[in-house]
Amino acid sequence: MSAPGSPSSGHRDPVWNIARVPLTGSAVAEWFAAREMDVRGDIAPSHAFIDEAQVAEVSVRRIWHTALSLTRAATSTGSPRDTLLVQVAGEARLSLGDDAAVALGPHAVVFLPGGQAFSLVSDEPTARIEIDYRAHDRAAAWVHGAGELVSASMILSAVNALFHTPVSRGGG
Repeated sequence: MSAPGSPSSGHRDPVWNIARVPLTGSAVAEWFAAREMDVRGDIAPSHAFIDEAQVAEVSVRRIWHTALSLTRAATSTGSPRDTLLVQVAGEARLSLGDDAAVALGPHAVVFLPGGQAFSLVSDEPTARIEIDYRAHDRAAAWVHGAGELVSASMILSAVNALFHTPVSRGGG
C-alpha cells in the first residue's frame, strides 16, 4: 500500500504556485487590473508588496500597499469569484455597490460575493489577506465582522504558515 502523495498512490498533493511580487507605480495598477480591479487617482507614488499562492481555483494573497483607491465593477458574466478579506493592518473603507462605506480596521473580516461591484479606499498604508475562490451560491450576501474575532486570527495564522513553508517542499 502506498502512502498518500507518493508517486505510486495515484493521489497527488496539490501544488501551490507561489509568487512574491514587489511593485511600484503603473505596475501596481497593472497587477490589480489583472484581477479585475481598477486603481483610481495618481498611481505614480504607489508601492505594493504581494505574496500570492494559487492552487486549482483558489487564490490566497497577502497584500500590503500604500494609500490606494480600488474599484471592481459588477459583472454577471464569466465565473465570478467570491472573496474572503481579512484586514490585517491600517484602516480602509469598503463600499459594496451603492451602499455607504464601512470602516475596516485590523481583524475586520468581510465576505464579498463574486460579481458585485465594490470599492476599497485607504488613505494610509494598509495590509490585508484575500482568499478568492469560484463562487457557488449566487444568493450570498456580503458579511462584515469587526473586532478581535477568532476567525481572523485563524485565517491570518494559516495564510502566514502557507507563505512561510519552504517552496522546496511543494510551497504549502
